[in-house]
Amino acid sequence: MLDLAIVGGGPGGLMSAWYLKKKLGSLCRITIYEATDRVGGKVLTRKFDSAPAMYEAGVAEIYDYSMTGPDPLRELIQHFGLQTIPMDAEQVMLDGELLEDVLGMRRKYGAKTADAIEAFRKLCANEISPAEYYEGVGAHDNEHPWAFMTAEELLDREVKDPVAKRFFKVMARSDIATESHNTNGLNALKNFVMDVEGYIGLYSIQNGNEQLISCLESEIDAEIKLNHRVLRVGKTEAGRYQLNMLNGKHPVVEDFDLVLMCLPHNWLTTVNWGGEKLRQSMVKHVAYFDRPAHYLRVSVLFDSPFWGDKIPGAWFMSEAFGGCCVYVEGARHDVGRHGVLNWLIAGSDALAYVGLRDEQLIDVALKTLPASLGDARAHFVEGKIHRWLSSVNAIPGGLPARDVITNHRPEPVEHPGLVVVGDYLFDSTLNGLLDSSDAATDIILTQMMKLRNARGEGGHQASDKIDRAYFENYRGVGPYHEVWSRFTDPSYLTDLIRIVWGRARGYKLLIAGSASGELVGALRERGIDAWGIENNRAIHAKTPKALRKYNKLGSITDLPFRNGQFDFVFETSLCHVSEKQVAKAVRELNRVMKTGLVFASVTSDMPPALIDQYDLLRGVKKLGTWWEWSELFFGNGFDLSMNRRDTIDAVWAATLAAGKGPGNWYIDADSLRYSFFDKVAADD
Repeated sequence: MLDLAIVGGGPGGLMSAWYLKKKLGSLCRITIYEATDRVGGKVLTRKFDSAPAMYEAGVAEIYDYSMTGPDPLRELIQHFGLQTIPMDAEQVMLDGELLEDVLGMRRKYGAKTADAIEAFRKLCANEISPAEYYEGVGAHDNEHPWAFMTAEELLDREVKDPVAKRFFKVMARSDIATESHNTNGLNALKNFVMDVEGYIGLYSIQNGNEQLISCLESEIDAEIKLNHRVLRVGKTEAGRYQLNMLNGKHPVVEDFDLVLMCLPHNWLTTVNWGGEKLRQSMVKHVAYFDRPAHYLRVSVLFDSPFWGDKIPGAWFMSEAFGGCCVYVEGARHDVGRHGVLNWLIAGSDALAYVGLRDEQLIDVALKTLPASLGDARAHFVEGKIHRWLSSVNAIPGGLPARDVITNHRPEPVEHPGLVVVGDYLFDSTLNGLLDSSDAATDIILTQMMKLRNARGEGGHQASDKIDRAYFENYRGVGPYHEVWSRFTDPSYLTDLIRIVWGRARGYKLLIAGSASGELVGALRERGIDAWGIENNRAIHAKTPKALRKYNKLGSITDLPFRNGQFDFVFETSLCHVSEKQVAKAVRELNRVMKTGLVFASVTSDMPPALIDQYDLLRGVKKLGTWWEWSELFFGNGFDLSMNRRDTIDAVWAATLAAGKGPGNWYIDADSLRYSFFDKVAADD
């Protein structure tokens, strides 16, 4: 059994531990080291001392992407049985008056300002569709014309009306958490469209967002050690990772096979990195994302919601503090007969005010309320301050945006088992943090399977050879020509193509990794114009005479076919291509096809028992999870075919009917999502 350390007991560390239990089960021992006396990081729900009124002291709300596609965080919250409360509002305070979005702006400032707001929102919607917004940070961001200009430059260029420009800065400031000259136009765009219907929803967890932390903690299989601050991460002479820590009393040294660094970006700089190569790589990693953005939380308890019905929503945006969100906590939490307002102060204002005493900050916040609400001081009971400096990123994902694996594994050559997790790698939200945890644990999963295979822990000795003996006892169950259909069922394959692409016949199909052509022959008997490509001479020589025309000897890195010769490709051989050549092989498959690809190579997130049973890692040179492979496909002319849940359900039903479900091949329906790819038109 392998040992894995998670450094950081915030939501990223707990999410990573949750994913590791789901993906690895009991194949590794996990220890979480947290420097403070609690887990949960900036997910923090608190109550006042004077009354049991609840408020969010950390993460303000959660984004809802489910209107566009699968939302993993929402699904996780539903998995835990937690109830959610939708949040919405349309008020903004400018020049001391609460206004109802564009309607209020039109009434107070006139048609010119209101028209400018509507025109810019329309422009933003044209620049990024809900589907593109849903995709999040990716290499496609680098192609957007607004990526390499500041948000300040963007507003100066596109919004000529000064009041409309002020409006947009106020509306976006609390989300961006920095000044418009410190972020880029594309990040600002993604915040501007949040106020456009159809892009996103907001919600909170009933009885507090910190319930998510409690639920995660209850389901993970890990030892949690509080008050353990990691001072140094390096390697032992034996090649294991070594953590040097202080546990509040004395130094502690522990060794591990794998390490996940789930620390906020600014805390990575407090760690001493052992070895010059790792030190340089981590310095570069930190520098690439060194765009700190800041928050202060001022939470105030009043004897009653004295504002009455003047604030109908869950918050209002205020021009105070350069643009500030003021939450009405009673709209989502039980505050009894009291009233609770919660200021989210962002950016340079948070930095400027952080040194004030708590009572000074509370006084400043109270003075920013519009006079129309009445005398706030007369209703004041208690205030709480929570400081979150450098807690988010001004340009999440970095600029230019890089591929996900590069971002999560800073030094892949000598330290492939050291992986980082952080919301700054995606979009500075809990949603992005869950995505980061998923990506990072996929990388860990791949590395772990490599270590298990190298140590022979699966019951097989590591071997890179696909030789004559491999096919004589194919995957340990018999000669290839007798057992091939147990692994590549022609009826199942044609069913998949029919469901995903709507093609039942009349298409041309390439089998990449066709061995002696049995699958090619079986498909041709079914009326499919099937062809094969195989690079192993020994097994290819066994191709029946009648199929030799259709089963070619060659490499998928240099296919002997013309552009667009096939409608579809079914591949099982990409995992047997070297790391250096695999991208070229993917491009070659893309070149010779017109429509879609069925990806069926061995992956590291297949059930370990299945991998061990059939010695599936034999001869594998490029090992990755389904998600890691998808990143490679995205960068070389492909996109996911299945984005509709009904299609996934139909494919999963066919998979179960074919006996390819849990215990036999695929673990769940989501794993199939990354098995089907469309060729993307060159001008897309």
